[in-house]
Amino acid sequence: MRHVKFYGFLLLGLFMTAAFASDKTAVPKSEEAVESETPVANILSLSAKQADWVFSGAVTNESGERYNYYFELQRNDQQFHAQAILVDAQTGELVLHEQSDSVIDAPESSQWRVGKAFLRFNAINNSWIFGVKGKDKGFNFKVDMLGLSGNNYSRQQDIRNGIELLINQTGRLNGHLQTGENNQEQFVTAKKAWFRQVWVSKPQTLGHPMTAVLCEFNDGGGFYAVNLKEADALRGAVAGFRDQEGTAVPVSQFVTVKKDKDGLWVIHIPSPRLTLTLKDMLEQLDTSHQLVAGLVKGVKPGFCAISLHDIGQPSVLPAQKTA
Repeated sequence: MRHVKFYGFLLLGLFMTAAFASDKTAVPKSEEAVESETPVANILSLSAKQADWVFSGAVTNESGERYNYYFELQRNDQQFHAQAILVDAQTGELVLHEQSDSVIDAPESSQWRVGKAFLRFNAINNSWIFGVKGKDKGFNFKVDMLGLSGNNYSRQQDIRNGIELLINQTGRLNGHLQTGENNQEQFVTAKKAWFRQVWVSKPQTLGHPMTAVLCEFNDGGGFYAVNLKEADALRGAVAGFRDQEGTAVPVSQFVTVKKDKDGLWVIHIPSPRLTLTLKDMLEQLDTSHQLVAGLVKGVKPGFCAISLHDIGQPSVLPAQKTA
């Protein structure tokens, strides 16, 4: 899963349908859903030994200030990799970047800590809790998976024999973030978040290069794409476009994602005609070169992240282990 391949040019054939300081959920009790327990066994990615979970989107504090975030945790048997960023949308400043690797001898099925990053599924109220716990910077978010409408629900898809994909927009998000030693915690909310799950349901002999795009626009809309560039992929390219209300908008079959000669990343969607350009703010920070992320300007301003890594590669444990 960790083997990285760089793509200067990628053609996506798209098929379109329709409190920071602790791991405790920073959500008022009245916000919590009162529903029957959702068994962990029903979340298929949690039972997989090779999986990739991503949350991305934008949150707003009580003063109306906006922050973009991206959180990813990858599992390859006992090997775990986490990467998270937090961006001040007003200034374009990269407030936080966390990248960690751990080997966990006996990993639990629904909660993990990798360096300063953590991810947990709460079966009682069907919610996910994730974030980064640092000394003076970090965030702690809870996203609600209950009550998802038909607009933001997506069914599970086989993108290759033995590799599954599920991507949707969640329910409400609540939490806290802190941006520095002299800054207080801020309570933040969002109506939704992007949530992408990719997992291996059948053993793979080799890793499969996957490129995945998630964009959150300032107007509330968004775009996603997942691509396995392999001839035997069942549905190697999957994409979607959502308007401000979260309603699916038809998208053309061919989208290009490339790095131009000036070092900028360009995502071009023929229909609805849209070109998204971003400068990678992680180019000097992401030592694994698995993630490209940056703010998008122009007619559709927002935030985009491009993930580049392999899925399904057999695990090879390093000598050093971290419990």
